[in-house]
Parts: sequence; structure tokens; C-alpha cells
Amino acid sequence: MVRNSSESYNNQKLKIISSRLQDYFSLDQGVIMGSTAVVSRKMHQESGKHSGEISIFRDRDAGLYYLQTEEPNKVVHIDVLHRPGEINQVDVANRIRRIIPAYLTVVDRNHDRSEEEKNLAAANLARKVILYTAMGYGTVIDPDQKAVRGTDDRYIGHVHILAKLVPRYYSLVYCIIDEVERSVIYQGGELRPVFKIVHYGGQRDIPLTSRSSLYLPPITDNMPEVLKRQNMFQIITGLSIQLGSMEAAADLLQALTPVRNYKLANLHRIHENLGEILSQIVSANLARLTPFGYTLTKTGREMEEFLHRNQKELAAEIRKTIRQFKAVPARYRSFRYSHLKSKEKQFPDRHKTVPPNSNKSWPGEIAVPETVVQAAKRCFLSGSSRIKISDRDIRVYARKSYAPVDTCLLVDCSGSMMGERIKAVGYVAKYLLLNSREKISLVTFQEKEAKVMVPFTRSYEDLHKGLAKIVPSGLTPLAHGITVTLDMFKNKRPRNPLLVLVTDGIPNHPLWTTDPVKDALKAAAMIAEQKIRFVCIGIDPDYKFLPLLAEAGKGNIYIVDENDRNNMIDIITREKKQYQGN
Repeated sequence: MVRNSSESYNNQKLKIISSRLQDYFSLDQGVIMGSTAVVSRKMHQESGKHSGEISIFRDRDAGLYYLQTEEPNKVVHIDVLHRPGEINQVDVANRIRRIIPAYLTVVDRNHDRSEEEKNLAAANLARKVILYTAMGYGTVIDPDQKAVRGTDDRYIGHVHILAKLVPRYYSLVYCIIDEVERSVIYQGGELRPVFKIVHYGGQRDIPLTSRSSLYLPPITDNMPEVLKRQNMFQIITGLSIQLGSMEAAADLLQALTPVRNYKLANLHRIHENLGEILSQIVSANLARLTPFGYTLTKTGREMEEFLHRNQKELAAEIRKTIRQFKAVPARYRSFRYSHLKSKEKQFPDRHKTVPPNSNKSWPGEIAVPETVVQAAKRCFLSGSSRIKISDRDIRVYARKSYAPVDTCLLVDCSGSMMGERIKAVGYVAKYLLLNSREKISLVTFQEKEAKVMVPFTRSYEDLHKGLAKIVPSGLTPLAHGITVTLDMFKNKRPRNPLLVLVTDGIPNHPLWTTDPVKDALKAAAMIAEQKIRFVCIGIDPDYKFLPLLAEAGKGNIYIVDENDRNNMIDIITREKKQYQGN
């Protein structure tokens, strides 16, 4: 009875996935599944402009383009991204082949077939799934066993799969992606996230973009409570990451009633992709659009209550998601003027001992157990009946050094930073705090003033509260932002401070004179005078001003087309390592 109930749920879940994919495919659209995979019936590839951005070409059918099949819309194209590396396709194929019989048992629910018929059906389906990696290719039933390193560099950063599936079996895509991810991790590879998909061709050739996953797991009345809870966790975590915080997700759900729909206008100004997010919520049956506006469904109201009941657990899950983010190399232009190195702190390495004279200027701390053992060995070998410690027996703990770097984000919060840009800054600040032992601070400048939103801290809650107070608007008083930051450095005395300026414009409000640019360069020179490591990340900036700013502050400048979280995390992480001499 339990088995039948479980199979009924699995069958229903897979039917929902097949239906959702068919909806996207009927619109000639691709979809991000999970966080690492893109699925479509079209030719798609990673953009050369941004890592993790996928271009989908509506006018190029995957079957016709890759396999030269006669009929369009017969092949599902799947790409699972991973860091550049050679993934053995045989292991991937074996894993997919093993789950196909169980998949068919659930989807077809035909238990009257003989074992031979089941095996034949599974083999037929396995032959329709073709996979490619940098080490070889083949069908799932017959992968090329002679894997050769570097066989095809086109697939060095992803596993490429073409599956000839009828709509009934579209949900197999979900299972394939899961097995590919398991194989990549098993082989020592690292998965990469898909940040955005861009559709080209069709619909008057207007590119449609998606910054995050379009897949929300289903929630149904008859699903097991454990699974229902898990899916609600996934939905709220995804919404929170997209919107910038769990509070923003709660605000959106509260606005989805006809009497509160007026709040959506303000949310649209803050979140550029809100229309897409609302579409996802409606597609997932969490809300519906009525003549009176958006309103939550019964399932949506359950999820809203779930959010309020489980805030601490959800916050922990969001922190875990941020902490596990893996950045890929960013694309940028840079000018470098800084050669400062951080000052190291030394302390004992209790996993390694050496003779005192091996540590040079480091006197070390005597390792008593190791010293006694060394004396015992020497006395035993010399035939002495008593243990006597001499100078040559002494062992000390080796030197271990660590260069802490406390990072301050100096953020341009003028009106042009509203939306995705300021959300990316918040995500990066949390990432830096959660993935290091150092302190983080946040200073903003806008209108005619600058504020220390978060003094140097190791508290996630303090950082979260400070970020929640940011509302981009107005002018760009850069000189004031720099001086307020330097004053904070004097008061808080950070360890090897790294000052990271994030801006998308030039200063337009002065501090000392009537020339805001001149004042900003003067303030930057003060950074150099105080020997502070200075980094500037310019988002589609004024190409003449920022190099001058970096030169005046003896810092390094990175010019990027967009300040998505990947670019910022990669740049700041690199700078910290260089500063620490790693």
C-alpha cells in the first residue's frame, strides 16, 4: 500500500514536470532547471560575453542543428555546466542508464510487463539519449569506452546531452540532470551555476532574459508532508535570492491580494525582473491573476504561513546557499597601480614540530610531548636506562602565518544603482562575510552625504539590517564617501584594510570646492597616503575618470559591463589573495 502511494506521487510529480517543460517548449523558450542546467528544444550555447549566461536561438532547432533529423521539435537539448575539466562520459552514461528502468516503471505504471519487455523498453529509451563530454561521446546504452583526454574542447565546461523524447517522457530530463550532477561531483569536478538565459529570434527578435531559475518545484495536496516542506523551502529560498532577502519575498507574497496590489508598483521599481518572477509564481499555481488583480491561491497562502513559521530555518538555508556559491573567472579590463602587501600574523602550527633553529627568527613554543618522545628515542638507541632531555631533543611548534584582510565596500547608491545592481552588492557582502574569518563593513554615498551603514563586523544580522536600509537615489558624492570611510578606518582600526569602491558613474556633488571630480581625486590621494589597498569596480563607467581615480589612490581598477555577483566575488577574492601574497 505504501509502495502504491509513493508511486502515485512520483508519477504525478513527473507528469507536472513534463507538462511544465511542454509549456516552455511550445513557446520556443528554454528553462533553467535547478541551478546548473539549461533545457530547450533549440540550439543554445554559453555566451562569450558573460560566464554562466546562455544564449538560446529560437530559429535553430536542436535536432536539425546537431543531429540533422528530418523533423523539428523531436530533440531535447540539455547542458549541465561545470568548471573546465575532463568528465568521463562512461560514468555519466552508466548512471543515466541505471535509473531509466525505475523511471519507466513509475511513468508507465505497467507492472504486467515481463522482465524482458521492461529491459527492452529501457534499452530503447537509453539509445535515444546521446551525451558529449570533453573525453568522448556516445549513446547512454553504448558510450565510447575509449575516452581520450582533450578529445573535444567544445565540451570542456559542460556536459552536452541530446535526447529524442516524446512529451510523455520529458520529465526524464529532471532525472538525467540529477545523475549528471552526481557524476561530475563524483569525478572531482565542480558544478557551475547558470545566471541568465537570453532568447534570440522569434517574437520580433526581441531578446527575452532570465536571470534566475524558472523552475519552481510543484506543491500538491496529496504529496507527502516531508516533500511538501522541502519544496516550500526551495521556493522561498529561490525567491529570497532573486529579490535580495527573505523580507522582500514576504513583502511580495503580502502584496499578492487585490487590496494590496498597489504595492506592486513600488516593487517593480526596485526589482527589474519582477514581471518574470510573478509569471513564475502564477505558473507554479501559487497565485492567479483575476480581473481585480493578483491573489494568492490556497497553496500560496500555505507557503506564506510556512514562511512566517520557519523564518529561522529559512534564513539558515539562505545563508547556506550564499556560502556555497562558486564564482567563475570574470571578464574585465583592469589598470593596476597597487603593490601593497598585507602584514602577517604568526602563531604556532600545532600539527607540525621542528628543531628550534629551523624557525629562524621565530622562537616558537616548546612542543612538550614531541620533545619527550625524541629524548626517549635517543636514550633507547644509546642504551641508556634513563630518559634525560638535552638541547638536541627539544622540538618547537612550526611557524604558521595568517594575513587577515578586513574589507570595506564603499558603494555608490545613486539612482542608477537601483534594482539588480544594489541587490548584487548585498549578495556579495553576505558572501564575503560567510566565507572568511575577517570583518566586513559597508559605507554608502548618495544625494549629498555618505553614511556608515555597517561598521566593521562579523555579525551576519548586523550586515543584513544595514543592507535593508539602503534605498538608491539621487547624486554621487564620491569625495564625501571616501573621507567618511577613512574616518571610520581611524576609529575602528581594521586589520590590513581593503577598500572596494563600487560605482557606475562619475562624481557629481563636490565636497571642498565646486569641482566634484577634482575633490574625488584629492580624496583618493588620501587613500594612497594612508597606504590602504584600494580597488575600484566600475560598472559600464566613464572610461576617462576611473583610471585617474585609481592612479590617484594607487589602487587597481576593474571595468566590467555589469556588476553581477559573480564578477564582483571573483574580483574581490582575487584581490584579497594578491594582497595576502597567495
